Amino acid sequence: MGTRPRGAPGVLQGHMARAQRELGTLLRAADVVWEVADARCPRASRNPELLRGAPERPRVLILSRDDLAEEDATRRWAALLSRSQPVVALDLHGPDWRRAELEAATMRSLGRSGDPGAWSVVVVGMPNTGKSTLLNRVLGTRSARVGARAGVTRGPQWFGLPGGGRLCDMPGVLRPRSGPWSVTWRLWAIGALPDTAMDAVQGATELGRWIAARSPRALEVRYGIRETEAPETWLEQVAQGRGMLRGGGLPDLERAAQALALDFRRGQLGAITLEEPSAVDRE
Repeated sequence: MGTRPRGAPGVLQGHMARAQRELGTLLRAADVVWEVADARCPRASRNPELLRGAPERPRVLILSRDDLAEEDATRRWAALLSRSQPVVALDLHGPDWRRAELEAATMRSLGRSGDPGAWSVVVVGMPNTGKSTLLNRVLGTRSARVGARAGVTRGPQWFGLPGGGRLCDMPGVLRPRSGPWSVTWRLWAIGALPDTAMDAVQGATELGRWIAARSPRALEVRYGIRETEAPETWLEQVAQGRGMLRGGGLPDLERAAQALALDFRRGQLGAITLEEPSAVDRE
């Protein structure tokens, strides 16, 4: 199945290309890189070209939204991905977000001990994967801008640490070219792509199919959709159940698609992982 982007991506891609050039300069000056990916799709939510400008930099991979992903799948993903760098899975919104684990992973990456406050850290990742939330937890403030849509961070933001170190938050950097459909719909589902970047009905239908196969009861509990019903009717039922109707009483499938995506992003459908690490092992 091919990609289904819509709209004019030129401006977005130009912004990302500039950000990536600027990122290369910052990476070369950093002690360590914290790369943030979404625990629900750890492969799709990583940019394979992100660290190409400074491959020798020590780095830690942070799987955010650990609370919204399946525990067993996250454990297997961490075991697989830790072959190339330290990995830590975090619930950045929880009261105990395991800061000590992040600091220990960073020490392992650097190969030394020392005062965590003296690090020069650049935080990178795709849009809306939790970079600014991570900074706010580390700093204990709301200094970094946070939003539920892609592209809230517009430029590098530097913050001082008590021990003399620095943290830098970069704008989310997407892949420079359109990826395969299997990646595109997952990025849309987690909110890493703008809602207008692809057809919401197609994305939500794909997401619904995955949820039905992964956690069949989730759709029934939330929307009354039974396993035996055809996927083509799911969004109609969501729209009718929530009063999302157009002229003539027709179901508004676009609004229903956005509602399904929002429920998934907020964890209203339960903890669901969108990728299996076993699929990566076979490739």
